[in-house]
Amino acid sequence: MQFKCVNCGGNVVYDPKSGNMICVSCNSVNSEEIVKQEDSYTCPACGGALKVNDFTSATRCEYCGAYNIIDEKITYPYGPDLVLPFRFSKEQATELLRKEFKDELFCPNDFLSQRTLEDLKGNYVPFWLYSYDTHAVWSGIGTKVRKWRSGDIEYTEISEYNVYREMDIDFKRIPVDASIPMPDQIMDLMEPYEYKDLEAFQPKYLSGFQGETYNQTPVELEKRAKSKADMDTEAWLNSTMTGYNSLRPSQKQFTHQPNAREFAMMPVWKYVYRYHNTNFEYYINGQTGKVYGKLPKSTSKIFFAGGTLFAGILLLLKVLQFVVEVL
Repeated sequence: MQFKCVNCGGNVVYDPKSGNMICVSCNSVNSEEIVKQEDSYTCPACGGALKVNDFTSATRCEYCGAYNIIDEKITYPYGPDLVLPFRFSKEQATELLRKEFKDELFCPNDFLSQRTLEDLKGNYVPFWLYSYDTHAVWSGIGTKVRKWRSGDIEYTEISEYNVYREMDIDFKRIPVDASIPMPDQIMDLMEPYEYKDLEAFQPKYLSGFQGETYNQTPVELEKRAKSKADMDTEAWLNSTMTGYNSLRPSQKQFTHQPNAREFAMMPVWKYVYRYHNTNFEYYINGQTGKVYGKLPKSTSKIFFAGGTLFAGILLLLKVLQFVVEVL
């Protein structure tokens, strides 16, 4: 599938800044029509073979640059239920990166240069969203310690209390990424997303971006979802048991009853910067603008700064020596 302009035949893509479909050739707005491929793996614009893998749902033709959507990967059983459209364009994502790292003194000169920024790509990452009705039971011993001094003697009183908590929690849409290439830890750091902007899936949102269907089934990933639910459940319980110096559980039971499971595509900008034969990866939440990444350090800049500092110290010492001699 490809979105073509009815006016000029150019490729029409989704523009996060305006929320419209824009023709990259004539800039007309919402002028798209759907062109179906006879072969899902061939670009209808130029006939070139699309470079895809088993999970690719949206890609850019490496021959003509047109964005294509793989029909069979956006329909049952691989199609998403929901999509969170990109809110930040490539230009806005670039500015977010520059703002995040503007105070870094030792980053390489070509970091975020126009040439290297060609590697900044928008990706729709597959996520499973899990909803649970959770019942939590906690019982144990809470300890309170009181200390006081009378004269030269310090007294300590330790009191123990039976503590019991029972709580029902309604978890809505716990996110777990279903992309093997995307690092789980970093995808967790991209959270939270604002679910109020979730929409029923429409293919048009993929035009202009890379995309993939889920690499792992919801059954495979449910352990991660329940682990997240456990952490939040424990945090909620602990927030109700304040005032104790220590808590020692004798029973801790969390039961998560599934009530919904949805497949959604979430927006992430990814930038890969190569420095000294090492790839440095940067990620931007395409909806909230949250940035994650660690900068490489330019050894030449560090040495130059160190040399400048050393030269300044030597000059200062010589000036002080001259002043002492004059006096």
